[in-house]
Amino acid sequence: MHPLKRAREYFRRRYRRWIDRRTRPVDEALLDHRRLFIFPSRAGFGFLALVAALWLLATNFENNLIFALCFLLVALFVVSIHYTHATLTRLRVKPVRAESVFKGEEAAVEICFSQDKRRAREQVLLRFARGEALMVNVDQAGDSFVTVLAPTSRRGFLDPGLLTIESYYPLGLLRVWTHLRFRFDAVVYPAPVADLAAPAERRGTGEGHFAGSAGAEDYVGLKTHEAGESLRHVAWKQYAREQGLWSKQYGDPVDSRVWIDWADYPGMDTEQRLSRMAWQVCECASGGRLYGLRLPGTEIEPDQGVAHRQKALRLLALHGLGDAAGENDAAA
Repeated sequence: MHPLKRAREYFRRRYRRWIDRRTRPVDEALLDHRRLFIFPSRAGFGFLALVAALWLLATNFENNLIFALCFLLVALFVVSIHYTHATLTRLRVKPVRAESVFKGEEAAVEICFSQDKRRAREQVLLRFARGEALMVNVDQAGDSFVTVLAPTSRRGFLDPGLLTIESYYPLGLLRVWTHLRFRFDAVVYPAPVADLAAPAERRGTGEGHFAGSAGAEDYVGLKTHEAGESLRHVAWKQYAREQGLWSKQYGDPVDSRVWIDWADYPGMDTEQRLSRMAWQVCECASGGRLYGLRLPGTEIEPDQGVAHRQKALRLLALHGLGDAAGENDAAA
């Protein structure tokens, strides 16, 4: 890497860390002179260099027309400062909702822009850290909703980093921007890893979960009598009513519920266990099976449905992240 490029990347990282430490999470932000920054862009610095060169040329040759051109260009630059700053000023920004996703996926975050009066704000760029920029136009009074994709790199509560809102409108000579950090209730689930050596289903009391295995405890129903079967299983009442020769079928109760248990993955670290348990949750949910979840200190009774799946994945996402995560989860 070129030394200049390396130095630029170093100072850029230091600047991002400095901004990140000084930006507190908010629920809503009004963009005003205390939040907005404005500075010439690369094109702006080139424009100023051109004006300086024209000024030197006009001074050297005492050319009034070039002086007039310099004054016109400087006036254009000064007016552009006000127009560029006005693109974002007095704009209210707040998060609406964010979707929960698996680690490594991009979370869709819905952002609301609000303004009291109808005013055209063009070429507004939004992006989260390490995310792609989205260009929008805000030109109506009231609320305008946009969706920005936020990359995820770790499980837990969604923290996509700083949201950068910027604009180069109208001439591209200046850049006005702000950095915002929002709180989100959405979580990032562990990335599923296929567990091909899944533990076998546990047998239990079988109350309400009969799986139909052969046995001799509970009466299941009738079946066609086959030669060689014991006469003790013949349904004599049906035979006496001339309904044919039937045999009584018995079975043992089997617990068809699946337990996704932390203890079934010995020798793995926390993230490996959680990833395999997340895969098991998805497999059971897609198959419509009853499943429960066991984590150290936490247990979810077997159930099914979308709400049960989200509850199980949320517990996996927040496992071991400290008391603060648990308190936020309980409040949610």
